[in-house]
Amino acid sequence: MRKAFVVVGIALALGVCAATASAGIQPVICGTACDGGGGGWTGCTQLRVDHAAGLPYLSHVDHFLVVGYCKSRGIITSISIAAHDCSVGGLAFCHVGSAWQTGGGVGSGWATFEAHATWGVTVVPLYNNSDTLTLTVPLG
Repeated sequence: MRKAFVVVGIALALGVCAATASAGIQPVICGTACDGGGGGWTGCTQLRVDHAAGLPYLSHVDHFLVVGYCKSRGIITSISIAAHDCSVGGLAFCHVGSAWQTGGGVGSGWATFEAHATWGVTVVPLYNNSDTLTLTVPLG
């Protein structure tokens, strides 16, 4: 009896395979993964990332990075750092360091950036801090 079930199972499996093969290839909807990336966003925009800290009425610092970029069908066609700076208030100070692209960019659908600054408060005891920002331009 067990052999009969195995034989019937194999015959059914072969029949399903033959029927599928004779029906031809059916279209599959799979989006951007199958169309070579041509389904993404087109246009130009900016992304901003920042880190703010401070004490109300005493000191305030805002370290920020702005990246401008354009995409055509999800692929970056131009990208650059539009601004990297600090705004301060009260007893705070900020020294902007380096900022650079760390990955992706023109020809890809994504990009990453890193930016550095040193900031602090000018009262005794002097308080200093280093700050690192990361920004990611997403796929799409």
